[in-house]
Amino acid sequence: MIKTLPDKWVRKAVYTAINNIVVDTLIIPCFDTMVTRNVNTDMPQHYVLMTSQSNEVDKDNKCEYNWESQILLDVFTSYDLPGNPGSRLLADDILDAVRAAVNSLTLDVASGLTILNERLSFPSDITTTTNKENVFRKLMRIEMYIV
Repeated sequence: MIKTLPDKWVRKAVYTAINNIVVDTLIIPCFDTMVTRNVNTDMPQHYVLMTSQSNEVDKDNKCEYNWESQILLDVFTSYDLPGNPGSRLLADDILDAVRAAVNSLTLDVASGLTILNERLSFPSDITTTTNKENVFRKLMRIEMYIV
């Protein structure tokens, strides 16, 4: 038997752990896939996106199958031009705070799922400079074995 797909439960756990964390006196929001905002507020310059997710069914257990699940988090910081504003330092600090916050994720009891182990990896940084801003992005992949 294949258990419930863990995607929404993983996103809920990550969101609960990291949304509105405070880093260097800044409140860092978390969004699912794309930034949402109120029409009366400016677009945030620093945030975390929960981007791609994937799952593989692990059939090693005869009674019921388990999940190998992963989610990619994208730490985004931007600085308006002119000049050479900003650095990767804030992105580093946000990523480190996120890393600490997701160190022991737990899924909602209603999911019927449990994270047995968790592994973090940090793919290459992405730096982009446009005519209007400097953007620094840091990525973190959380891999989980879910039973």
